[in-house]
Amino acid sequence: MAYLPSMRLLIDGIDVSWDLSLLRTFGELVEEAGRRAAAGGRVVSRVMVDGREISTRLEREMAMRPSGEIGEIQIATTTPPALLREALDGALDLSVAILRDVQSVAVSIRSGDISAARSLYVSCIESLATFFQLAGAVFNGVQSGAFPLPGTVTSGAGELPSPPSSTAEILQRLLAAQKAEDWGAMAVLLEGEIIHNLREWSSFFSAMRGSAAG
Repeated sequence: MAYLPSMRLLIDGIDVSWDLSLLRTFGELVEEAGRRAAAGGRVVSRVMVDGREISTRLEREMAMRPSGEIGEIQIATTTPPALLREALDGALDLSVAILRDVQSVAVSIRSGDISAARSLYVSCIESLATFFQLAGAVFNGVQSGAFPLPGTVTSGAGELPSPPSSTAEILQRLLAAQKAEDWGAMAVLLEGEIIHNLREWSSFFSAMRGSAAG
């Protein structure tokens, strides 16, 4: 049997020695880190594997990877309010960039410059997927009480926007139009629904950020 070097685990910069015979996969290890952080009133905010920060999606994909195959895992924790503020700031910054790109794509389509529209559209779709994944996580966190807020988050933004499931339906129609290369329909969806939905989420996030700072 090949020798596997011991994995190094750091939590908030401190070396931790856990019995890996009980935590055989990467997913089990991260789950245990989350439980221990929660016991101290904290949450896992960032995970790095062998010097590379990994996304939530990649974390799920790596869940079954044997922990003994990993050289080093660094886990950072923070408080729920701090994590919420970080997520909201990131979402608001991202929404501004996406709105600008979406409008540029629509303008290029309307002017008939499909080549310019196509190259920007690809990165725009990737950013939209990231944004709405984050929107869903924040929304669900507030609904579940994981991100408690003082007062009401809707006091400055009217009713809450539609949950991520409706947004996913819009994205599906956009991707269907893309597959059919129906650029006219894509422009209508971008200008008529994506922009409106993004602005609703931005208003919601702005209201939440004001409550979180209160």
